Amino acid sequence: MVNTLYFTDRDLYVLNGTIDLAEDLVTDYFKLSPDDWNEYHYEIRTLAYLNQAELTEKAFAQICKYECVKKGETHPPMFFDLYRICLQDNWILHAVKRSLREVELRPLMLYILTHELAHVVRFSKYYKDFFATPEEKELEEAIVHSITYEMLKSLGDKDLDRVLCQYKNYRWDLMEV
Repeated sequence: MVNTLYFTDRDLYVLNGTIDLAEDLVTDYFKLSPDDWNEYHYEIRTLAYLNQAELTEKAFAQICKYECVKKGETHPPMFFDLYRICLQDNWILHAVKRSLREVELRPLMLYILTHELAHVVRFSKYYKDFFATPEEKELEEAIVHSITYEMLKSLGDKDLDRVLCQYKNYRWDLMEV
């Protein structure tokens, strides 16, 4: 049984420091305008704020999709999809501890957030159906790992390169897809 760990204030500082960079990388890759993010409704939650259905032991993060209603005086009501990026603090922190500092929290968080934001864009633009079959989801994961690699590979960060190396078996050559 793994002890449940939660992000500390220091960890949350690291997390917050990577969000803007991840969003910028995704914006550049998908050729989005800064205003496009207003259409891609997402939020990031850490373990302390997740409900039972948002927990997973299979990944460092997962996305849950919710249909929301915009409150106001519009008739009929306006509906929108909200993608919640559910960070699994315990698995992330255990991976960093287990790696004996081979993998640092900052580059791992940058990878995770860039990866999950790529999913948000792909789901929002209907490149991939959120409710795809398990086989299609497996293919989507490989594609998004490849896209994430493309976004991060040129940053020239040795710590990030170690994270990219950890995920090399999850990527596909995007030219083959």
